[in-house]
Amino acid sequence: MKTGDKAARHQYNLLLIEEDPKQTDLYTDLIREVADCQVDVIASTDSSLEWFNKSNYHLVIIDLPSKVPENESLNVLEKIRRTSPMTSVIIMANNATVDQAVAAIRMGAEDYLKKPFNLESFQLAVKRGLDRKMVFSENESASGYVSLINSCQMVSASLEEEKIFGIVKSYISRELNSNHSAIYSLVGDDQLRLDDTSDNETGDRAMEEILDIALQASNPLPKLVQGNEVFRFIERGQLTPGLFVFRFNCAGDRDYFCICLSPEKPDSLEIFESKLRILKAQIELTGKNIEKYKGVQNLVYVDDATGLYNTRYLHNILDREIGAALPANKSFAVLFMDADKFKTVNDTYGHLIGTKLLHELGHQLKKYVRETDTVFRYGGDEFVAVLSPCDLQTAKIVAERIRKSVEQTSFLGREGLNVRFTVSIGVALFPEHAKTKKDIIDAADQAMYNAKRTTRNSVFIAQIGRSNADKDEQHG
Repeated sequence: MKTGDKAARHQYNLLLIEEDPKQTDLYTDLIREVADCQVDVIASTDSSLEWFNKSNYHLVIIDLPSKVPENESLNVLEKIRRTSPMTSVIIMANNATVDQAVAAIRMGAEDYLKKPFNLESFQLAVKRGLDRKMVFSENESASGYVSLINSCQMVSASLEEEKIFGIVKSYISRELNSNHSAIYSLVGDDQLRLDDTSDNETGDRAMEEILDIALQASNPLPKLVQGNEVFRFIERGQLTPGLFVFRFNCAGDRDYFCICLSPEKPDSLEIFESKLRILKAQIELTGKNIEKYKGVQNLVYVDDATGLYNTRYLHNILDREIGAALPANKSFAVLFMDADKFKTVNDTYGHLIGTKLLHELGHQLKKYVRETDTVFRYGGDEFVAVLSPCDLQTAKIVAERIRKSVEQTSFLGREGLNVRFTVSIGVALFPEHAKTKKDIIDAADQAMYNAKRTTRNSVFIAQIGRSNADKDEQHG
């Protein structure tokens, strides 16, 4: 590189996330050919990023190992962009897809490189990222708007309200130099905190109590709604700290409030207000996209005949439950249910009546599980329930309650009929009976077939360590 190039006259701080020492040496050499850099290296994205904001990195390069889940790089990217929007980020991956690259760029990544890549392309991405940092760091006004654009960019890439709440808190806390913020909503006359505070440290809990007390004392939320105000600064009292409140909508008409503790008023309220209105408009636009997404999601994941979730969503739920159960050493149960001799119902009354009966049965099943549990139509006259969290004893009680309620129910009374039938139920527990998604479904399915081959109208528990052939011989 020529000595007169702009980048060579500046010292940059760069973070490289790379687990392979050989690759680390290669990337470091390539980076230093482009610019005068202090390069820090950590081995994986598992390392804590709490210290990140104090390090003032100009550029972060993430080399994502193939074994790391696809969304891990996006999670790290989101944390970096929320805490330091002026930091450029480059992601490198073995199995990069167009969808992943688009998602990363939308979230603010400087580049998303699929390996193997041209080394000059890597150096060009590094130089572009450092130049971007230099341009905006020299212009304080532009830097402030880049932070806003970054937050709007991240909001627009989100399809979950919880993520949007986090982005809003990060942005406003930075703008007002506030060390603590939270999201609230009004439920009747009550102010409901929406943040999950169960894992917070003692210091955070103390700040939360201070914020709650200050909010109760000034009670600003109903006033903002009544006055249709976007924001309000609340002056510090003799016994309470100052507050800042930002009111916005997301998906739906519900009002949300971002509350910041002990804010510093910006030099220009007019400029600050214009930024808030831009952010608010972006949140509301994204909220409409979330509503549309949820509508499409319902079409994709809901069974038309019963109104229950379908097998496509079952696989998503099982992936989620297994991912949560393994590290926490917790269990969940799968109930596989089949209507006994349902073909007789279709032959006697026709398929239209049979479909109505399945709809009533689905509604009946939902009444006998908890809100945290999910019921699915698996296909035909087969249903699945995922009970989480759940132990074996509870699963057996729920299964028996379902079996007994179906046996005692007279269906299709509105059609002038009095249809009675029973169900056979198989129960399997994760991880006791199976440790994979396929195996837990198979274990519950096989237990259900054992029930049908014996007495029907019964509950069978899956057997541990039995092959399917062995289970075929098992009669309870």
